[in-house]
Amino acid sequence: MRLTRPSTMLANFGLFNCWPLLLLLPLLAQLQGYSAALAPTPPTTTTTTISPTNLLPYFDFDVPRNLTVTVGQTGFLHCRVERLGDKDVSWIRKRDLHILTAGSTTYTSDQRFQVLRPDNSANWTLQIKYPQPRDSGVYECQINTEPKMSLSYTFNVVELKAEIYGPSDLMVKTGSDINLTCKIMQGPHELGNIFWYKGSEMLDGKHENDIDSSMARILVEDDWSDGLTSRLKIKRAMPGDTGNYTCVPTVAKTSSVYVHVIIGEHPAAMQHNSSSNSNSFYCGICCMLLSIFSCCLQHWYVCAAPAETMAALFLLPTKELSQAATATTT
Repeated sequence: MRLTRPSTMLANFGLFNCWPLLLLLPLLAQLQGYSAALAPTPPTTTTTTISPTNLLPYFDFDVPRNLTVTVGQTGFLHCRVERLGDKDVSWIRKRDLHILTAGSTTYTSDQRFQVLRPDNSANWTLQIKYPQPRDSGVYECQINTEPKMSLSYTFNVVELKAEIYGPSDLMVKTGSDINLTCKIMQGPHELGNIFWYKGSEMLDGKHENDIDSSMARILVEDDWSDGLTSRLKIKRAMPGDTGNYTCVPTVAKTSSVYVHVIIGEHPAAMQHNSSSNSNSFYCGICCMLLSIFSCCLQHWYVCAAPAETMAALFLLPTKELSQAATATTT
């Protein structure tokens, strides 16, 4: 009997027992392909990239859109546009639909209007110099999209005027105090200061107050509560204090009052010149009457007296002329 090696026997036995698996391999491969075909296909994700040119510009609403200024004070209307792209910004005056600016170009002959825009800035500011009340109204900031986008601004120009309380002519007795109060009501911005003038001379008691405020004759006090109020006080009024006093604000129209310093019952200026003025008046009246009388008398002699008498009368002085007229009549 021939003996076989154990390894050979095991090999023959393994191949003999695994041959059914070898026959099933093609069938398993087909089943795997079939199941893969039946499996659902995962969805395809599409990514869309949005370009900045496809986005519309928009206004920044966090800016003041109701501005009030005084006459002569430069006004600034701020329009901020984000994501402008290739579009332009224009400023339009609503009352007449006049295009003031388009881009950085000005389209009006009125040089008071100008657009201010720093390089690559989103701010488009309309500057209005030396504004007048007629410039008040609505202005629009527009973007030339389709359709157009616009934002409205209200611009107000007011005229401030100072007011001195009391009559326009003030009577003050010698030795009394002169008290003048000038006030400007609350305006749209800082009210500045008020200066006092007597004629063309500015009154300022500060240098006197620095030495001894109790001895200063001229005092100026300012109060910024509820508007701007300035008070001028001149102690112990003298005849030389008579004159025109004006309060001159830095942002408003001036106001004036004439102060008469009275000696007794009459203003000092009138008392000083009363005698000279009356003498001049009566002298003028007398000269006028004498001239009229002389003209009438000469006319009478031309018509009634002989030629010799008329020639002689023209050579006589005025006193002798009247005596000759009496003699001729007799």
